[in-house]
Amino acid sequence: MGESRTVLHLKYLVHNLLYHHSTMATPNNDTKKRKRSRSDEQIVAPSVGPHVISWLEKRKKRVPAALLTDENKHGMSMQQILRMLPLKERERRALVRYVEKCIDEETNGGPKKVELQDSDGEYDINNSCKSSSTSQYQKQQAQWPDNVTFSNNYEWDETSVPSDIKEKYSKKIRQRSNQFSKNVYFKRITNKDHPAYGEFGLYCALPRAAPGQWLLDYVGVVTLGEHQNKQSDYVSDFGEHSELACDANTLGNEARFLNDFRNTGKHPNVEFNFRRDANGEFRQGVYVKRAKDSRDQGFDGIKQDEELLVSYGKSYWRSRVDGGDLTAFVWRLPGQAMPKEGKPS
Repeated sequence: MGESRTVLHLKYLVHNLLYHHSTMATPNNDTKKRKRSRSDEQIVAPSVGPHVISWLEKRKKRVPAALLTDENKHGMSMQQILRMLPLKERERRALVRYVEKCIDEETNGGPKKVELQDSDGEYDINNSCKSSSTSQYQKQQAQWPDNVTFSNNYEWDETSVPSDIKEKYSKKIRQRSNQFSKNVYFKRITNKDHPAYGEFGLYCALPRAAPGQWLLDYVGVVTLGEHQNKQSDYVSDFGEHSELACDANTLGNEARFLNDFRNTGKHPNVEFNFRRDANGEFRQGVYVKRAKDSRDQGFDGIKQDEELLVSYGKSYWRSRVDGGDLTAFVWRLPGQAMPKEGKPS
């Protein structure tokens, strides 16, 4: 799954946050394997202390006195700070994700603007029209997994999320009808060369989806980030600072069938962006990539019946690949033809 949102250089960001000081790292053998980019260097530089303090204060946790000195606040590494904090494993992960998000915003010119918009009129509770032809609608219904509740509304876990946080993001909620989208459809992948062969994929139902166009929202059960289900393959960061998690494992809509672009031979053509609807409810939209953000030269949107592909983020795959090494995992780069020997078994 995905990321809301600007794709982070997570493979190196997490490594640097956990194991290096916040000053520039010295070259090691890794640099022989991969040339360090300027963005990698920028990620190491920011101080993590102020972000850690902010996270602790928001959760009304005690801030160690040693962390409040200017020297330590701006000079300690994430690993050193974590040793000082009596946090549970889930809380440690949530803190690291929060700091990652803050640093990413610093290095990319501030937080991404969350626009106020009402682009989901097709979900109107009074709109009873079906998403497409009757046959297509029935086919979608027949294929929907029995163990997943279909919903276009977020379900907030009230045992996990404090009421003030929920109110911040969903003060006024407009109930949406639980109907399939007119913009997309899902189907079983029959191409044997596809890395997700035999599973579902999400496809464009429009004659053309223009760059920057909203398609649908990623919906699921919302919890605090530290309470997310580590075993789920459908968890996405949620909240302005990724302090929450949205899990479509047991509840959600068609967006749960979005596949990652890796090993498809294509670049991502959609991305996650946070938005607020006309009532101010915070939601995570799936948008067609803008032309300037696409790696496809001359990108002009998505054609009808073209698969929607997103980037789940490197950290998603690192936790699922033996040894966390993505070098061997990625066997087909965007633009490359299928290897003669075929897909790895």
